[in-house]
Amino acid sequence: MNRPTIFAHRGASGKCFENSMKSFLEAYKQKADGLEIDVQLTEDGVPMVIHDSNIFRLAGIKKEISSMTYAEVKKIRIGRKYIRGLFGHHIPTLHEVANFCSTHKMGLNIELKETVLERPDSVAQIIAITSGVDRIHISSFHYPLIAKVKEISPNMETAFLVRKKGVDWENLNEYRSADGFHLHKRLLTEPYVSKIVSTGKKIRVYGVTGKENFISNPPTYIDGWITDYPGVLLKRKKDFDE
Repeated sequence: MNRPTIFAHRGASGKCFENSMKSFLEAYKQKADGLEIDVQLTEDGVPMVIHDSNIFRLAGIKKEISSMTYAEVKKIRIGRKYIRGLFGHHIPTLHEVANFCSTHKMGLNIELKETVLERPDSVAQIIAITSGVDRIHISSFHYPLIAKVKEISPNMETAFLVRKKGVDWENLNEYRSADGFHLHKRLLTEPYVSKIVSTGKKIRVYGVTGKENFISNPPTYIDGWITDYPGVLLKRKKDFDE
């Protein structure tokens, strides 16, 4: 039986600062199958790998990334509050991360964020930048972006991120552009599990830490885990396989 693949959520963010090249390298060292990243756009349309549209939490600057040019963003340092000035990380471009995954033969899960929703034509550029990555899928909480991906690249694998609210749980098959669903571990309960399994589509679960009882013997319908701690999950996976 194939075990679920392990995607490092914003890299190995349980150990290193999220969505940094250091975090991605640590995920590779921990033998994650792939990276899960977030993509936002600068004012001049450069796809950057960062979760928040406002960079205050990460950089201490009250600005929207969509109001800054790439030339401005590349000078920003992100990191923990009191050390980012000296030891901060630059915000990676999608191009950098795609090259990293290609070089290290890692899969890539790209979550398209709100600034991409504001400029859906940028999806074509995002797909083009990542064309060199062998194992890739694109996800989003914004279903119109999933539909846009399929419109541009019908063979691109997609996943719709679902929540309890704002999703038509009675008609999940109507989300035809989604090849799979991503959900938080809190939704691994009824009636959500039965409804999502009945679609026959891929299911990946985020928010897992490796401490959950179901990790060592996962349900057969789980295709992947998305975690801050890829090394912990890999150890649980190996323990079960042995």
